This record gives sequence, C-alpha cells and structure tokens, in this order.
Amino acid sequence: MRSEDEILRAFEGLDTAPGSRHARRDPTERSEQQRKKVFTGSNGWDENPIIKTVNGIETELFTIGALAQALEKEIVTVRLWEKKGYIPIAPYRLRSKSLNGKKVGGNRVYTRELIEITIEEFERRGLIGSARVEWNKLRDLTYTLVERWSQATKQNRES
Repeated sequence: MRSEDEILRAFEGLDTAPGSRHARRDPTERSEQQRKKVFTGSNGWDENPIIKTVNGIETELFTIGALAQALEKEIVTVRLWEKKGYIPIAPYRLRSKSLNGKKVGGNRVYTRELIEITIEEFERRGLIGSARVEWNKLRDLTYTLVERWSQATKQNRES
C-alpha cells in the first residue's frame, strides 16, 4: 500500500485529475500547507530565518511566531507556556528596541535545532495541532525539552 506522500508526489504537476477531463481544483491555503509539509517536511515555519552571528558562527534564528507556527499553536499560547515554565525560556533575544518612546526587550528567538527538537517531542506525543495540551499529564515533556535544549545550547557555545 502506498503512502499519502508517494501518491501526492506521483500526481504532482498534473493539470487534470487522473481519469478525468475536468481541471483540477484550485489549491486552497490548507491544501498548499499540506503539500508543502509533505514535500519539504515543514509547514512553512522556517521560511523567514534571521541570520545572526552567535558565538562567532552565523546562525539561523527564528521568532516565537515561527515556533508557534511549527507547533500549530497561537503565539500567545507559546508565550503563556514560556511564562508558566512549561517550555524553556528562549535562550536568545534580539537587541532591545524603542516602542512609543519606551525601551522594550528584543524579540525572543530560537535556533533551528531548538525548534526541531520541540517539534520532534510534540510529534512523539501527538500534540502538533492538538486542541489542548494537558501539561499536568506531560511533566516529562517539560523535563525532556529543558534537557535537550540545554544540551543543544551548550554544544553551540562550545563550537
């Protein structure tokens, strides 16, 4: 039996549906996201990296919006999780900026590796795009993320 990925790849680029004279339907935003996820392994969270030098190495950094998109959650939800300690605090921030005459902290940013670790752990537990995350039943997720993130940031410092 063929996987959905193989089927999508086999029919990619066809103007008509197989066995039909009718043109294929125009893609919707959801179908485009699905197609992108199948072919690139990403739902588009990594389209706009910020390239900065971290410890002398050019590094791709992504905003909290990218992390939220990767987990298929709202930004406000990810901020709340960070505030409550369910996920580790962003290890990097961009420079502070001035907003309406007040100095505010820079954007929270994450490396590609940190987001991929988070995606992997959420997928392992079936939480990507889920309606709700029951954190009181997932204490191991918090501990795993803290451990893996600290290992990843430690390796980046040593590199």
